[in-house]
Amino acid sequence: MMLLGLIVPIYWWRTKKVPVKFFGLGALVWMAAILPKILLDLTISPSINSYLYAYSVEAFVIITGLYIGLRTGLFESGFTYLVAIKTKLKNLSWNQAIGFGLGFGCFEALVMGFLSFINIYAFVAMPELINQLTAEQAEALNTVLNQSTWIVPAAIIERISVIFIHVFSTLLVFYAIRINSKKYLWYSIGFKTIVDGIIPALQVYVGSNTITDAYLIELPFIGLGVLAFAGIIWIKRLWSEKQNA
Repeated sequence: MMLLGLIVPIYWWRTKKVPVKFFGLGALVWMAAILPKILLDLTISPSINSYLYAYSVEAFVIITGLYIGLRTGLFESGFTYLVAIKTKLKNLSWNQAIGFGLGFGCFEALVMGFLSFINIYAFVAMPELINQLTAEQAEALNTVLNQSTWIVPAAIIERISVIFIHVFSTLLVFYAIRINSKKYLWYSIGFKTIVDGIIPALQVYVGSNTITDAYLIELPFIGLGVLAFAGIIWIKRLWSEKQNA
């Protein structure tokens, strides 16, 4: 995941000659968008999730899905729009806009890959740390550590799909600014709402206890990644038509 987060933007930087600052700005906006989500997860989210799950699994899946999905769409696409509309980012070229989206999505892959690596390495290097966990936490950790190495491609496939999703969503935002139409901003928010909104349902009804589960849970994201790739081609055509008009 970390290599993916490095290789993709480096490729775009070298082939399209996009200044590094646009990748960096994408990464900064990702950090700004993720911060309120972290604060929510450290404060009110656990209580909401526990209450809903105790009330009804269906309520948990539907309401938590809407909550997680909408906050992702509003924070990530919304922050991108607010930053771009107030700065020179609203004048980005096509290649620069993709560079921004890659900075956003690939920095996320770098951070998630790094955190996963550190968590696993800490317990492998210092097994005694497991003794400080509860029985339930220790069981979950042992399940993760004892999984087959075939689990690794699932995470990589998921990140590739999500990078396409981030780029497409970002291009929708910049195109909305380019033609002064918030319709495409709402498309971006809606798309990201769907992407994260399905996570609770997948966790409840599919899970990730086996290799099969791990790949099944990624199928919707692969589908959304393919849709995002097609969306990038669609937006490129609209972008070119607007530029040549």
